[in-house]
Formats: sequence, C-alpha cells, structure tokens
Amino acid sequence: MSAQPIPLRIAKAAAIDPQLVAVEAAIDYLNLPTVRPPLVREDGVHVVVADGEQFAAWTFALGGDVNRAPALDGASLWTLRTESPRRADGSTVRIRVHVALVHDEFVPAEFRGAVTA
Repeated sequence: MSAQPIPLRIAKAAAIDPQLVAVEAAIDYLNLPTVRPPLVREDGVHVVVADGEQFAAWTFALGGDVNRAPALDGASLWTLRTESPRRADGSTVRIRVHVALVHDEFVPAEFRGAVTA
C-alpha cells in the first residue's frame, strides 16, 4: 500500500481591481486625503473625506463637477464627480468624492453655488 499524495487546495488571492489601483495611485501621488479606504462600485470609485478643506483639496487637484444634496436635519452631502489622471493606456477611472457638511460649515467660496440635486 503506497501513500497517495493528498491534493492541496491552493487559496487564490482576491483579484485586485485595476480601478482601485488607479485611484489609490492618484491618492498617493497627489497626496490627497481620505478618511476610509476607497470603495469600488459600478458608477466609479467612492472616496470619503472629513471636511470642506479636504474636499477642496480633491477639487483643486482633479477638478470636476460638484453636487450638493438638499439639506436634511441641518446637513447635506456634497459630491465631487471627477476622474483619475489618464493611465498608461489612456483610460481614466470615475471617482466620486463625498463629504457631509453641516449648514454654514466652511465651504470654499467657489462651491457656494454648487448644483443642488
């Protein structure tokens, strides 16, 4: 009776999403702030920042369209719709940067007229 080798299951590492890699590279290269790891969704990569100054840093670095949701209980969600710098293949990744701001909290003057959803 000879011993048969026992087949081993090889664990596969989770595939790293290339969109996430592109956004994390932009965050590192441009030294952009975040308060949690970016999340990949169908409509792009979502990033959350802590305050108006961090939101402004993203806007000044990447540009884009700013949207302000209607205020609810004295606060509203602001979203920057932008994209990553062009990658080697010429493509970009959609980025959504979010911040919740209390009514009358610091918002850079350029955004006071932001489009309200």
